[in-house]
Amino acid sequence: MMRRKLLSLLLAVALVVGLVPATAAVAAGKTVSVTIDGKKQSYSVNPRIENGRTLVPYRAIAEALGGTVSYDAKSKKATIKKSGQTIELTQGSKSARINGSAVTLDAAPLNVSGTLLVPLRFVGESLGVWVTWNGSSSTAVLETKRTFKHDLGSTTLSSVPKRVVVLFNGGVDISVLLKVKPVGAVESYIQQPFYEYIRSNLIGVKTLGDETQPNVEAIVALKPDVIIATKDRHEGIYKQLNKIAPTIVTKDLADWQDNLQVMSKVLNKEDIAASFLADWKKQVADFKRKLPAKDKGAAISIIRVNPNGTARAYNTGFAYKIFKELGFSTPKAQLATGEEIIPVASTEQISLLDGDYIFDFTTDWDGDGAILQHQKTWTSSALWKNLNAVKNNKYYKVNSVTWNLSGGALAAKLMLDDLYFYFGLE
Repeated sequence: MMRRKLLSLLLAVALVVGLVPATAAVAAGKTVSVTIDGKKQSYSVNPRIENGRTLVPYRAIAEALGGTVSYDAKSKKATIKKSGQTIELTQGSKSARINGSAVTLDAAPLNVSGTLLVPLRFVGESLGVWVTWNGSSSTAVLETKRTFKHDLGSTTLSSVPKRVVVLFNGGVDISVLLKVKPVGAVESYIQQPFYEYIRSNLIGVKTLGDETQPNVEAIVALKPDVIIATKDRHEGIYKQLNKIAPTIVTKDLADWQDNLQVMSKVLNKEDIAASFLADWKKQVADFKRKLPAKDKGAAISIIRVNPNGTARAYNTGFAYKIFKELGFSTPKAQLATGEEIIPVASTEQISLLDGDYIFDFTTDWDGDGAILQHQKTWTSSALWKNLNAVKNNKYYKVNSVTWNLSGGALAAKLMLDDLYFYFGLE
């Protein structure tokens, strides 16, 4: 009996030992390439993938990009200087410094035959080059220049910008998601200087006035590497901005997904954007799957009350785009007007505000409650109480910041979270 158990154990060990070289051979057989501006690079020690991280030879890349590298064998510390920057990193440590500021690497630098391999992402962050990963060819793609074409022109950047100015609130939200702190940004419409849900990430950022009329003199003083603007707000001052610094203009203030992709490409954060958008698509699919049949395609009315006491309905904008992506429809009476923003001057037109659901993002602009009194006048009227959505208890007052004023990716996520609550989904 003991002999049989021992034999079984030896066979199991032999099987495991036999499998190890085969597995290692598969991992070792995966060739990782590096290109710089389209040219394939050759190194004495090949790049590799370790624990899901792509590691590349740092010294060779830094020198190819014009940097100088020194290495202290005793402390195992490498010092790289390039374009006025000093980068310090140590073999086996995830902690590094860029111009004296501490940064954390995804993985510790690895010494292979005297060559220091570092995570691919750190190459871009420390050396100012754009880095993307081509999974189909297992290639790390490095770019020292990028050209961005937009509706108002074409802008070329010669390094990843570090001093960034953002001139619309959706872009400020997105910069927080991308973990890029601007040197300057427009202030929020309410909750100044920045909306509360992102404020803690923007401490020390210079405020540049309203997004509809940013402070040009303050922008000049910041000496930015890039200005990120949007056509809806800044077409009239684009030429002026472009003389201050390379200016990249997004097409649609409300199209947060496109704005996220544009900004991620400018700021070398495409991996963060891709991950966020993949999660977003999963959550949208989950919402649609869980939505009851009775609510699929429901007509959604998005409204607000104005400071002058009138009201309006929206068939455009940030929240509207999200509802359309979720498969909801627009009330027929609103569609019949042919307008994107439908003015409703009096209660005689109140039916234009109706839908299967009404979501109201009226904003207390001045913080004095005056506009909320106008809102109460509307919602207290007999005609209002006769609206279908109101009679069916499907009228909701929602967060004006995350449903309208911000217009960024993080706000979109918060709005979608709200919709799970309003539609009773888990």
